[in-house]
Amino acid sequence: MKKITFLIFIIITLLVGCGKKDLLSIHIIDVGQGDSILIQTPKNTNILVDGGNEDSSLIISKFIKSKKAKNLDLVIATHPDTDHIGSLDNVINKFKVSKLYLPNKNTNNDSYYNLMQACNKKNIKPQYLSKGDIINLEDNLKLTILNPSYTHEDSNSNSIVFKLDYKNKSFLFTGDATKENEIEMINNFNLNDIDFLKVAHHGSKNSSTEEFLKSTTPDVAAISCGYDNTYGHPHKDTLLRLAQVNTKVYRTDKQGHISFYSDGNTITTTSPPD
Repeated sequence: MKKITFLIFIIITLLVGCGKKDLLSIHIIDVGQGDSILIQTPKNTNILVDGGNEDSSLIISKFIKSKKAKNLDLVIATHPDTDHIGSLDNVINKFKVSKLYLPNKNTNNDSYYNLMQACNKKNIKPQYLSKGDIINLEDNLKLTILNPSYTHEDSNSNSIVFKLDYKNKSFLFTGDATKENEIEMINNFNLNDIDFLKVAHHGSKNSSTEEFLKSTTPDVAAISCGYDNTYGHPHKDTLLRLAQVNTKVYRTDKQGHISFYSDGNTITTTSPPD
């Protein structure tokens, strides 16, 4: 198994060495017990994955502006749980959004209703993603949908999971995918030697199974969870399983916002691992 050496650089060194225009940036936004991720591509495509809880709007908006993103080209709502879409309505109200992607499943919660209302006001027609869909973003940058393969009753099982390939590096974003989703994905896709993993379900013990991690062997993993949260995330068993495959773990509850950068051959960050 080919591994990378995960280096920590001062940001100015990173930008001089790689050239800012060549970098893929992945920002794990600290929204407490929820998920929100800003992906910025080498050609300035801005992708927001999830929108935290209903009280995360100001945090997300400030962070997006701090990264000089004026528009959002894609917004991906992995699934309609409140801790993933709670502030997306406010984000859509504040920024120009070109496309919104969702799994094909409605829900009754207020956050989903508010999100649909915001889309209506902006004349944004939600589009649905499912297993096998591919979005070619730009040269050497492709987004492949791995889940859902069908509409599940359980919201977490219905999470959009996607793999982002940039040159020689692979990045896996898992929403709140379950262990059943993980088994199906490793049986249907070549997920050997994933370089970066956004850990599913805030580090819940019911995801990031031993079989999944031994197959994907991520070099680095990011966990988005709230400090001293009542769910006990990330679970000690999940952290142990990640350690057993030599994965460096980064956590928003300990490090706040976490940014990763890749030129397609290496992955760097300014944050120390857990």
